[in-house]
Amino acid sequence: MRFPWSLKWALPLALASLLLIFSSFATWHSLSTRLTNLTQMARQDALDHVSHLARMAEQGLQSSTALVASDLAQTSTDPRVLAVLILDEQGRVLMAQRKGWVGSVAKSLLPDFDDGWRLQVIAGRLPQVRTDADGLRLVVLQPFELPAASNEVRSSRWGSVFLEMDLDLAWQQARYETLLSRLPWLVLALLVLLAVGLLLRRFVALPLQALADAAGCLKQGQLSSRAAVQGPLEIAALARDFNDMAQAIEDAQKALITSEERMSITLHSIGDGLIATDARARITLMNPAAERFTGWALAEARGLPISDVFVIESEITGLPADIPVKRVLTEGTVLGLANHTVLIARDGTRRDVADSAAPIRNARGVIEGVVLVFQDVTEQYRMRRALADSEHHYRTLANTGQALVWTAGLDKKCNYFNNVWLAFTGRTLAQEQGDGWAEGVHPDDLEHCFTTYVAAFEAREPFAMEYRLRHASGEYRWIMDQGSPRYDSQGRFLGYIGHCLDISQIKQAEAQVAHLAYHDALTGLPNRALFQDRLTQAVAAARRNQRVGALMFVDLDHFKRLNDVYGHALGDAVLEEVAGRLQFYLRQEDTVARLGGDEFVVLLPALAAESDGAATLARAVADKIRLALEGPILINGTSYHTAASMGVTLFPKHNESVDDLMREADIAMYRSKERGRNQISFFQVDMQQTVTQRYALEQELREAVAQQAFELHLQSQVNADGVVIGAEALVRWRHPTRGLVAPATFIPLAEESRLILPLGDWVLQQSCQVLARLEAAGHSLHIAVNVSPLQFAQPNFVTRIRDILKQTGADPTHLTLEITEGLLVEHMTETMGRMAELAALGIRFSIDDFGTGYSSLSYLKRLPLYELKIDKSFVQDLPEDPNDVALVETMLAMAQHLHLSVVAEGVETAAQFEFLKSRGCNRFQGYHFHRPQEHHEWFEAFAKPSQLAPQ
Repeated sequence: MRFPWSLKWALPLALASLLLIFSSFATWHSLSTRLTNLTQMARQDALDHVSHLARMAEQGLQSSTALVASDLAQTSTDPRVLAVLILDEQGRVLMAQRKGWVGSVAKSLLPDFDDGWRLQVIAGRLPQVRTDADGLRLVVLQPFELPAASNEVRSSRWGSVFLEMDLDLAWQQARYETLLSRLPWLVLALLVLLAVGLLLRRFVALPLQALADAAGCLKQGQLSSRAAVQGPLEIAALARDFNDMAQAIEDAQKALITSEERMSITLHSIGDGLIATDARARITLMNPAAERFTGWALAEARGLPISDVFVIESEITGLPADIPVKRVLTEGTVLGLANHTVLIARDGTRRDVADSAAPIRNARGVIEGVVLVFQDVTEQYRMRRALADSEHHYRTLANTGQALVWTAGLDKKCNYFNNVWLAFTGRTLAQEQGDGWAEGVHPDDLEHCFTTYVAAFEAREPFAMEYRLRHASGEYRWIMDQGSPRYDSQGRFLGYIGHCLDISQIKQAEAQVAHLAYHDALTGLPNRALFQDRLTQAVAAARRNQRVGALMFVDLDHFKRLNDVYGHALGDAVLEEVAGRLQFYLRQEDTVARLGGDEFVVLLPALAAESDGAATLARAVADKIRLALEGPILINGTSYHTAASMGVTLFPKHNESVDDLMREADIAMYRSKERGRNQISFFQVDMQQTVTQRYALEQELREAVAQQAFELHLQSQVNADGVVIGAEALVRWRHPTRGLVAPATFIPLAEESRLILPLGDWVLQQSCQVLARLEAAGHSLHIAVNVSPLQFAQPNFVTRIRDILKQTGADPTHLTLEITEGLLVEHMTETMGRMAELAALGIRFSIDDFGTGYSSLSYLKRLPLYELKIDKSFVQDLPEDPNDVALVETMLAMAQHLHLSVVAEGVETAAQFEFLKSRGCNRFQGYHFHRPQEHHEWFEAFAKPSQLAPQ
């Protein structure tokens, strides 16, 4: 099938079409994503607003009206908010951003307000969101419990918070920003497309057009026409094949002419033109060749002067040339024509001829005439000119491009170098000819170079070799030299021809690849493979020479936190600086390597002849490294601080492998981390036993998780009157042989091994079952469940909570999730999103061990928190310790201003209880009231109406 378009236009148009399709799709996808993000963010913000206003209205509609009004006014400043109302149970406006609306029915103020939907939301006790068809206008309703009247123990009336948002303006801005952000990429793509089109024209279209022109000339009979060998390898190969074909056609025509001449000789006895004259130079005889050359038939020419038939002139001057017949008649000698003589036939045809004239003598030796023999040499002259043109053409080809071309004769001596070679070496042709070129070959490569060349020459086989040749700049560059034997048209060996390419960049790339195979790409230090090889050699040498060396494992402390806070680019810069400091403090024979991440290993071979001396020296090196790493790291004008935990082991030991030594140093390093980090620990045998015991405990814990061999215990929480108002869920592991394992023993291990995920899931399941059982018995108690940061960070955590609540039937408003302050700091964005989703279900949140982490008032204000738990470390010395007194009073005051409940845990004495109660604390937990109990026992002991406080 013939393609109607030119290649130079077809490919750019195809690329342009793909670019247009891709750009359109990318823009559409980006707009869709922006719209989705816009609506999701607005939905979340609306839920956060109404949830906050509902909570504020529920707690302070009567006591803190100004504060509620301030929060409502703050919400209304959001440019997306059209209306925000706090409604009573009848749908009348209690508060609004417009004071004139207060007291009016919402339906009368907002025509689109659906009062039936309001009643439906209040009945469901959960917030609901409605959006229009395009998702740019949304309405949210959040029910809340109105304050109880003076004659009510608990309010039975429910109000609602109404909020309406319009996202049209934000969507218009998002569309404009999206289209504007795509503009630079479109311009860049067009520039790339233009560059591709120019490259296609330069390297594809033009070489193909040249090849087509040569083919047209060949079609017209110009057999000497040849195509220029240029362009990409495939097109250049096609041009060479075309030239070979044209040469084959020309050779075939020559063979045909030769065959015709031989036939003519057979038929006419002679192929040259022959004219005989009498003594008066009048024509007496012409052979068919002469008739053809002159255009005269013998019958017409007989008797005419030879000058009338044999008309010649000089090709150089264009003037008539002398016919040698008259001179032969006069001188009686054999004469020939001068070079470049043209015969003009009767019809005006011009031929290059070469002739000779000889006298015809009778028996007496008298000249009776002259015989003139001439031949047409037009083709020879044309071929001679073509040969000269061809030689000039191919010499031009040899002197262009990047290849260094050379030829050698039968004596193995080089006789030609192209201009590219001479420009590369900066030498003249005379300097390079013979063996002069070898002066530029690197001395280390010269013998190999000559050996390869001579062996190939004697076998007359192609060869390829690599060697370094001195460049004109004085540096040596790697050359790929490929040579092939040359033969003439008769198959006779003429010597060799070769072409060379500069492969220095390829050699450099190969060296870089080889380096990266055994070195760290970031720091340039040896990697694990190279380090283990050197460690193997060092251990073997230590055993052979009876010397003691040391292996040191270095792990940066809290490096992940630095990466998370400042980004991986700065983390990489810190790693490079650490690598430099490690190298600075080591001997030349020492090795430092990076295993990956923030882990480095140091090899100190042959420190001493005995272990004590080696340990002393290793300790001194480790101290230097530790102090060096404690120093500030200055990057872009900012100082950063880090430290390292180090583990050291000595070698050689009896039958210990390299892997054993690496494991020992790793174990010692972890002992340093357990001791508080930034420490140095030497490996001891008991460390291995500890690791083994820890591993065994982990396996038993894994089996216990699989079999759910745990018990759920509950510790009661009481109010100021000592009445049970809820409990905290605690997990206990009753081991078949170890007995009751303390949580401090297996919880950290569960966190490290990620077994906390199924274990935490089990605790949530069991706690919700207890809640459902309490609700079935008519009790409204809250149960608090600790949530691991690892568990909270799971993408499906919110979905899992919903599933558990659905399976157990527990009321989410009675469930409190306790989270740590570290979770708020390290994963703030994700934490806020998940907390908002769960708070929308009615779940409460409590900050566990408050005051021991990294709390921030801004976090407390922005998150949907319900309560704070004061850590027992602040409670245990109350009221004697003035520092703890000041801290606790500050926490309680802050919680009161933020409308947060407070639970004091670890209350063990009456004095502590009275102090906390006098300072406004309203929830308590500790041994002073109740110890943890198995949940069945707790239910029987405390889930009685007389012992429960109304919620």
